[in-house]
Amino acid sequence: MSKKRRTKIEVIRDVLEIVRKSEEVKKTEIVYGANLNFERASKIIKWLIAGGFIELNADKYKITEKGEDILRELEKVATLFKP
Repeated sequence: MSKKRRTKIEVIRDVLEIVRKSEEVKKTEIVYGANLNFERASKIIKWLIAGGFIELNADKYKITEKGEDILRELEKVATLFKP
């Protein structure tokens, strides 16, 4: 049985959900929560910080208002494609 790979958008949504749920979260928690390796998680986190979707404070990540906005939009889109 093969697993379906997640799209980049699904992975980004998963990471944002983890950061939002925990309010402040360390990279290790993101890695395990989103089922990513550290290299891939680092790239996604770097992109999310550069885009202003999350921020880093004292080695913990926190979602920004912009991150909350995009996560709500991603959730809306995801509901459109549910069977």
